[in-house]
Amino acid sequence: MRRFLILLPMVPAFAQPVIEPKFADRIFPYVSYSEVWTGTPAMLKDVAVPNVLIVYGVNEDTDVVAQAGKIAFYLGQWVEDIGFGAEEVKQSKIPPLLVSDKQLKNVQWKNIIVVGTNNDIVKELGLSFEKPTIKLVEKDEKKMLIVGGQNKEQVLQAIKYLADVRLNFKAGAYRTFFSFVALRGHIEKGEFDTALRLVRSPMGLSACGKNMALAGPMIAQWPDELKAVVKKRNAILYVELPKALEERNKDKAVELWKEAMFTCYQCHQGIGIPQVRKFKPVEEIHAKHQRIAEAFGLVKVVGNEKSCVACHAGQTQIKGYK
Repeated sequence: MRRFLILLPMVPAFAQPVIEPKFADRIFPYVSYSEVWTGTPAMLKDVAVPNVLIVYGVNEDTDVVAQAGKIAFYLGQWVEDIGFGAEEVKQSKIPPLLVSDKQLKNVQWKNIIVVGTNNDIVKELGLSFEKPTIKLVEKDEKKMLIVGGQNKEQVLQAIKYLADVRLNFKAGAYRTFFSFVALRGHIEKGEFDTALRLVRSPMGLSACGKNMALAGPMIAQWPDELKAVVKKRNAILYVELPKALEERNKDKAVELWKEAMFTCYQCHQGIGIPQVRKFKPVEEIHAKHQRIAEAFGLVKVVGNEKSCVACHAGQTQIKGYK
């Protein structure tokens, strides 16, 4: 059997900047869900769109501004559209994503990522940095994720971490997570060909390749008990489960899906092994998996409450994160 645990002990991990407060880069509300393409027959609701603007100073170093584009790139891999419809096209008002500090004054906003220190926002907040830093500032019910440093090199280091590591990882994690839920729905409906394509798609279950590659140096330092769980999960998702789908064996596929879900629980909840995920995800972003499950009929209504026992039962009965 092929082994799918990636170990890269000789490859250094990206240097993590100072994160203030702890996990600020992980729980920032980067995306939201919205109606898109309104005014066309293909109008959709509940589509992932950017929930931030990326801001740079008009006097900022061009290398810093260029790296801001990397943040936009990975955010674009996470979302499904920038969020517009026919009316916005008529008015030539496609939503902005990268704006200067001067342009920001004429734009309504709720959350921003500010790259660099040569801008009006950092000056108005009176911030200074001694190290590469990603700092969350909340003011007037608005959230600002400031990506700064003492000099240009430190700023670039912090930006690269936010883009290449954090947003890259988020894009892979949520594509994988939501695809995993949809996978169960396809299996239950006997849609084995669709399920198999979802497993093998770079936009589906195989998007986790991003996360495995990024986590390789960290996983190499994990104890054997954690590595064993990762090996088991990867063997199920990328070898055993595809085989069951090819054989159109629904019972086996459901059984393997549940086993894979438990391995995820072990890492996220710390069941039988040290807990890997030590922060609570943004509920508004995370909760879309419930709506995906409902669309497949996996959620049942019992009385006035929704029952999620199709997935959350037995060893995986816990909903949410501790």
